[in-house]
Amino acid sequence: MHLQRSVCCPRRRICWFCSPVCNGSLPATSWFRGGLDVWKQVLSEKGGGDSRFSRSLAKRARGWNRPEELLEGLATLARTETDSGPVQMYLTMAELDSGRAAQQRLSTQTVHLLASHYSQLSSWYLIFTEFPSLNDEAIARFITVADSIDKLSDQALRGNAMGAFQANIGLWQILARQGEIPVAQLDSSWQNLIGPFAKITSSPQLFDSTRGSFESLLQTATGKPGASQDEMVDLLAGPQQQKSDGQQVHAAIAGRIRAVLNDQRLVSLDTLFALSDGLDEMAQGHPANDRLLPLAEELRDFDLPRQIFSKSEKIDWAPRMNSGRHAELQTKIDLTKVIKVHGTRAQIEAARGQLTSMLRDALVGLNYAYYEPPGAQILHINPLFVRSHDFLGITVTGSERLWQAPMLMGAGISAGGGAYLMGSLSDLPYTLATAEQDMIAPEHIQALIWKELAPELLSDAVLARWWDVTPNELHAVALYQKFGEELLTASVKNTQLRGEVTGILADRMEPQSLEEVRQALPRPEDTAAMLPRIMPADIFYLGSEFQKRFPAEADSIGQTGRQLDDLRNRYPTEVSWERLSRDFGIPHPTLAHTNGRELLNVKPFPFYGAYSSRLFGERWESGNLYWARLADEMGYSPVMLNRLVPELTRHMIAKIFATDLEDWPAVLRAMQSTGDEFRQGKIVLLPAVNTSASIARAVMNGNAQ
Repeated sequence: MHLQRSVCCPRRRICWFCSPVCNGSLPATSWFRGGLDVWKQVLSEKGGGDSRFSRSLAKRARGWNRPEELLEGLATLARTETDSGPVQMYLTMAELDSGRAAQQRLSTQTVHLLASHYSQLSSWYLIFTEFPSLNDEAIARFITVADSIDKLSDQALRGNAMGAFQANIGLWQILARQGEIPVAQLDSSWQNLIGPFAKITSSPQLFDSTRGSFESLLQTATGKPGASQDEMVDLLAGPQQQKSDGQQVHAAIAGRIRAVLNDQRLVSLDTLFALSDGLDEMAQGHPANDRLLPLAEELRDFDLPRQIFSKSEKIDWAPRMNSGRHAELQTKIDLTKVIKVHGTRAQIEAARGQLTSMLRDALVGLNYAYYEPPGAQILHINPLFVRSHDFLGITVTGSERLWQAPMLMGAGISAGGGAYLMGSLSDLPYTLATAEQDMIAPEHIQALIWKELAPELLSDAVLARWWDVTPNELHAVALYQKFGEELLTASVKNTQLRGEVTGILADRMEPQSLEEVRQALPRPEDTAAMLPRIMPADIFYLGSEFQKRFPAEADSIGQTGRQLDDLRNRYPTEVSWERLSRDFGIPHPTLAHTNGRELLNVKPFPFYGAYSSRLFGERWESGNLYWARLADEMGYSPVMLNRLVPELTRHMIAKIFATDLEDWPAVLRAMQSTGDEFRQGKIVLLPAVNTSASIARAVMNGNAQ
């Protein structure tokens, strides 16, 4: 069985149900040798749902002997509405394997382990697809540690362990994504990061384990055993920069992170570690040093906001479960007493254990601050937002998805404690963007497309980082788009070229849009009017694919084609499709089961609502390409995209004025309008550049660094 690639193969190298077979890297017999039994077991254990048909299929699976029977069964189960069935498991395992060398494929044991924990931990599997160098042992270790944390009987200890564990993983993911953890050390640093959480028995031990895990991360990233909170913030802000524009952007991002930590009134890591060290010395019989009391007083600087409802009113109107319990307990922490009287060893250890909840919040806050959506307000006006994160699901009775993506809770409840997130820290950027999207004031009366698209646009703009992008890459992205436009213009008088152009665009555009292009191309005036209505991603794909399919013709089309050919010959690695796709693509967590950035080049998805809304949003790949071209034309260096992309994306969202739920042209118009205002100086985000297109000239002269 082999499904049609144009329909089911978003990466054009794998098939939904037979990825290793389609890409030619692995014969079918190798993929299913020993693996078929695993999937038969998965179907027997998980089934395909509660229907009679699903149970019947699970029974028949026991007699399967050929890979084709499994593929047919999975294709049949694809009609079942679920997000954690065998089909979803298989697609995830296929993605996990697609980025691995043949000798590093998932073992039978690992496949079964991942499948058995899929409903619980599947949101975290995206880390392993993004970083395929994490081997089977690293995957198994993560699942084992997560299981051990889940089994903690003390509710407060379990919540703090979940938060600290996930926060450290989130910080590792950020540094790994920014290249601050060497590729050769990804696996070993991962093991050192999660290992200390394997056996947690008390709050003091959890504090030490969390600190040990955190310091191992800093050791890998900086080469020294300890670091201050300011140094950690500088790491999160990005790699150190040598040029002034890079230093300016780095300082701005670091300042933004610090502003969130300050507005959330989170205790500094430096304070917590110094207090822990001082209390530990006291437990060993040493007298309290002079710094301990002032540090302990810092813990009492935070007070809960004054309630606007009386206790009786809250009983009548507020939710029965209190999401602010974690924060309330922190206000009662007073270490000054045990320091002044030099309590017993047990009292000192108990006092040290009280620091654990604050350490959890400090680390969680670093994740929140890094992924702050552009123009965010909640993180600055609600000082309880980080502290109120509900890792245990205590506010929703019977929740079983605590390790899955977080959900926004409490918004609009009059007597509640304010909005907060419930769940894990996986997919945090998207959930924060969901919380912040309603804070954006639209420039028009309505925008039907907004709610389903805005979180995807905001989170993509925050996830993208441009520290290692070169001027050559930036210029190549602009040239490919210009070349695509030249191809369309030249095809007006060239019938053969017109057929080649429309043949390429047929891979990306829906039939109606493609037909509009075909009708416009024979007439110059219609072609000129049509060009601004074509998505930048379509134009970019046209230019790059034409170079690949018809290299002999590319030079004869125009000057841009010759410039591209020269750039490709001089810098083949920098301007390769793989690198441009990685640096200017977007994450596709729903479509491709990974947060790794990539240009998938698929046709638009229709909007159905609910789960499919993520597919709808993940189809928009034009933003980064358009902003990159804008930056290149205006003479900005690539590092400036770290500030340009988030802010311009926010301005674009405010301009969306859609007339229906699939009004993609409305998004394009909003983006172009934002770009025009930025060119005219109406949107001031960065200092003006004196020389227009200076990067382009430097690239073509061979002087770009």
